[in-house]
Amino acid sequence: MSSEETPEEDSQGISSKRRHHRNRRVNAMEYWQKGIMDESPIKERWSREFKNPRLKHIVPPAEQDPNQKQADGLVVEVHRRTCEVRMDGEDLTSVTARYRATVIDELGEFPAVGDRVTLGRASDDAEYMLLKVHPRRSALTRPGPKDRINQQLTQAANVDQVVIVASVAQPPFNYGFADRFLLAAAFSNLPLIMVLNKMDLVDALPPEAEDFLSLVDRCIPISAESGEGVDELREILAHKVSVFSGQSGVGKSTLINRLVPSALLRTGDVRVKDGKGRHTTTSASLFDLPGGGMVIDTPGIRALGILDLEPIDLARCFPGFFPDGNFTCRFNDCTHQEEPGCAVLAALEEGRLPLARYDSYLRILSSGN
Repeated sequence: MSSEETPEEDSQGISSKRRHHRNRRVNAMEYWQKGIMDESPIKERWSREFKNPRLKHIVPPAEQDPNQKQADGLVVEVHRRTCEVRMDGEDLTSVTARYRATVIDELGEFPAVGDRVTLGRASDDAEYMLLKVHPRRSALTRPGPKDRINQQLTQAANVDQVVIVASVAQPPFNYGFADRFLLAAAFSNLPLIMVLNKMDLVDALPPEAEDFLSLVDRCIPISAESGEGVDELREILAHKVSVFSGQSGVGKSTLINRLVPSALLRTGDVRVKDGKGRHTTTSASLFDLPGGGMVIDTPGIRALGILDLEPIDLARCFPGFFPDGNFTCRFNDCTHQEEPGCAVLAALEEGRLPLARYDSYLRILSSGN
C-alpha cells in the first residue's frame, strides 16, 4: 500500500475487486448440461484478497456415489425441503425424497409437481435423496413472493393444457385475473381451457365472461355442485396432463373432488366480509383421473403477475386487441394510450372492443406486469 493510500481506500479497492469477480461467475453446471462445455465443470475458489485461485471439479449428484441405488419417478407433491415421488413401475404409493443443495442449484429453483426426477439411496433402509430433475417439456410459471418478485416459480411441469376455474357468482367473475392467466398460458405455449363454475346461481353468462369465449381454446359452463357440464370437461381432460388453477373460492377443489373422488380435497365457502375465497389448497398435488390422464391441483391465488414483459410487448400481444394477430397501429411503439393512429383506441371508440378489456390492459400495464 502506497503512502498516499489509506486503509479505508485499500479496503474499498478489495471490495470492488470482489464484486467484479462475483459478476464474472457463471453457472458452469448449467453450461455443461447444455453441451456448451465439453469437460466436467469447475468452481473457482479464491482467497479473501482474490489471490492463489484453486480449481475444484464439480461432480453431478447422480455421479457422486457410484454404489448408490438409483431409480426414476414422477413428482406428485412438493413440500419445503422434500417432495413425494411415485416411482416408475410401482403402484400409486409414493416415497419421500429430500433435496440436495447441488440439485436445487443446478435447476435454479425447487422441483415442481409433474417433474420427472432421479432418486438415489445408499441402501434399502436409507432415505431417498433427489439427485436429478430431468428437462421439462413445458411448464406453467408465475412470479415469486413480494420479496422475490423477479424470481420465476414453476406452478406445474410437463403439462399439456391449463384449466382456469372461474366463478360467475360468489365471487363474481374476475376479468383482470382471467386476462393475466390467458397471457400466462400463451407465454408458456399451452392451450387454455376456461371452466365457468356456479352456473346454477345465474340465468345466463355474465357479459364479462362472454368476452372470453372467442379468446380461449375452450369454454365450458358447469356447476360443480349439480354436476352440469362435468362430463364434457372429463372428455377434454382424458389422457392429458392438465394443471388446474384459479382464485380462492371459485369451487376448484369441489370440482376436482367430482373428477377424482379419491382426492378428498378440503372445500370452503367464500368470506362474507369481502366475498373472497378462503384458501383450502395449500400445496400443488397430482391426481390420476379414473378414465386416464392426470390433474395437477395448484393453490388458489388472488394475483398472477407476468414476468419480464416490456410495455411494447404487452401492447402487441394483449388478447383481443388484434383478432387476426396483425399489429395495425400507425407507430410500432404504440402502447394504446394517447398515440395518434392507434387501432386499439379506434376499436374502443367504435364499440368493437369492450371497455372492460381495455381497462384490464391498463391495470396490467400500470402495475409493471
